[in-house]
Amino acid sequence: MHLINQRETIQGGLMATSLDGKAASSPLHGFIYHALRVSSRKTYIDYIPCAMTPAVAPEPHEFVKSYSSLLPFEPARGDFLDCCNGLLLFVEGSIPQYYVCNPVTKQCVVIPRDFTLENICSASLAFDPFKSPHYRVVCFDYSEPKPPQRLRVFSSETGSWTIQETSFGYGSKKSRLAKHCIYLDGVLYRRSASKQIDSKQLLCFDLNRGNSRAIELPEKERLAPNNYGCIGLSRHHLCYSDLVGTALHFWLLEDRCKNDRWTLIHNINVDYLGKHVHRLDRITIARFGKISALRPFALHPTSEVIFFGTRGAMLSYHPEDRRVELIYRTKKDRQIIKGQISVFPYTPCLVNLKDFGQLDCSLSQP
Repeated sequence: MHLINQRETIQGGLMATSLDGKAASSPLHGFIYHALRVSSRKTYIDYIPCAMTPAVAPEPHEFVKSYSSLLPFEPARGDFLDCCNGLLLFVEGSIPQYYVCNPVTKQCVVIPRDFTLENICSASLAFDPFKSPHYRVVCFDYSEPKPPQRLRVFSSETGSWTIQETSFGYGSKKSRLAKHCIYLDGVLYRRSASKQIDSKQLLCFDLNRGNSRAIELPEKERLAPNNYGCIGLSRHHLCYSDLVGTALHFWLLEDRCKNDRWTLIHNINVDYLGKHVHRLDRITIARFGKISALRPFALHPTSEVIFFGTRGAMLSYHPEDRRVELIYRTKKDRQIIKGQISVFPYTPCLVNLKDFGQLDCSLSQP
């Protein structure tokens, strides 16, 4: 076996169940996020258990250990790239060596190395256990500064790398391309903030059909020019949230691949949220900071619950009864870094990972 670590073998019956779409996914357990220790300016990866499932959510140190013990190196903040439906993506080295981990099955797979990936700045996972036990690692190639630019895609089904060209440029190494992607029905969605293209667009990469396009964000003329909003999934719908004036707006994208129509589903006044925050304990209020710094962090994948916060705290908002609950407050001297693009919802998955061995491979040019 070439799996880095496989401490437990899943029973045959459970494995069969895990490959059946609905049985493969689990409720939201928590959030992986990028953190900062203010005194030393050291950044690291941390975990927030979801208060909505306290009986099953592991403690932060337990979850971090569940994946870090599988890797052959100690992961830093920059080594963690993505989390998608229970799988985690890490990278190591100047010529990227990618690793895909499943903390539940205690597996970590080495992705065959492609020596043409020196110009890769970021990569994402594309995985949906409802549709398939296979996943893809999608790398954004910056070797060409102008379009057409390329995606380099590794498929766990074939065990090989392929190239897809985009119809537009998604930026350069220096461009600010939000790293957090959302995968839905074969399409990878990513927010752009590049000066080379419209900074208020959602980039869409169809991995099955090999095409790409851009969707304008809702009410983009009212969005802050240098600010990131939050993209996420809610009940199998793609959503976008951002601060517009003094309210948090949440839109749902309808008619995907057809009319690309955004529909406003929630409009939450920041002052209303602020009143609830100030009813909490003094430590939380101190950690929370200015209400004007409040931003949307994530969406609940199977309900309408919305997660928001500042650098010092994270809360949940329940639209059905307008209830606000504290999810997490940072320790003294700790901060959440840009929660709207660096908070990743984590839902455990029982899908077993295919082993590719330790062989290197190079991608043949078309």
